[in-house]
Amino acid sequence: MATKSEIKSLNHDERSHVAFKNRSCRRVTLFWHNYEGNLIRYAIIEPEGVHRMNTYVTHPWSVSDSESGDRLLVDNNFVFYPRSQGEEQGSNYERICIDLPVYPLWIRCLQVLRKTIPKDTIDSLQIPNNLKHALNYAPDIHFTDYTNFCTVNAQ
Repeated sequence: MATKSEIKSLNHDERSHVAFKNRSCRRVTLFWHNYEGNLIRYAIIEPEGVHRMNTYVTHPWSVSDSESGDRLLVDNNFVFYPRSQGEEQGSNYERICIDLPVYPLWIRCLQVLRKTIPKDTIDSLQIPNNLKHALNYAPDIHFTDYTNFCTVNAQ
């Protein structure tokens, strides 16, 4: 996996117009990776919602589940780079799909258990310590809100 310093925006030379379509059943958060590689939260997109974005070819984007922080796929990748649309792009937005990945069974089981078991009771369960640790784990996502941050509802 690429490091934070490797996933960052490079320049703003070539425009691209994209429409992020949330095909998952989850509420998702759309992040832009800025010029320093920091995450900027641009929008929350509800299931079936579409967020249109004017961006640039060298600007990476990623998506996570707004509740759990689990990463989702953007155009079948965990990090999406907009494509060049040439000079004839006009106001056409390329549809980019957000989907759930096929999680390994053990990760999917942990996701279900995290939703089922109250967090404050995990340590008192009679289960192995490594399972308690796995259940207590939550992705630590640091971000800054974009000035025009918004929530996009289904259409």
